[in-house]
Amino acid sequence: MATELEGNETLQNFIALLCDLNHQAAELLKTGNTEILSDMNDTVEKMYEIQHNGTEDAYTAIEEDAQIIYKNFNAAVTMLKSFEGNKIDKTTSEAVRIFVRNIFDANVRIVLAYGLA
Repeated sequence: MATELEGNETLQNFIALLCDLNHQAAELLKTGNTEILSDMNDTVEKMYEIQHNGTEDAYTAIEEDAQIIYKNFNAAVTMLKSFEGNKIDKTTSEAVRIFVRNIFDANVRIVLAYGLA
């Protein structure tokens, strides 16, 4: 990627959001605590705003993995909203886990593409 990190506050903010999302997804996968999705929502919205409006290679080159993050996050939230019981059942929980794992994997691929790991 031809984008300079030094002095590029927007890209630095985006990378910080990637880090936040990585920790949030890992924590949800570790604990199963779906309340973390609320924090993830803020992170994903900020990431989308930066990435969607960015025209630099740093944003366009990661479009496919960014879309995986956005779509899987929306799917996880939709799955939880569609559940009608008082306690999340095993099927819903496993589906959310799969969506979050997809988010985590795409996030890692972006970090690797940026040469940060």
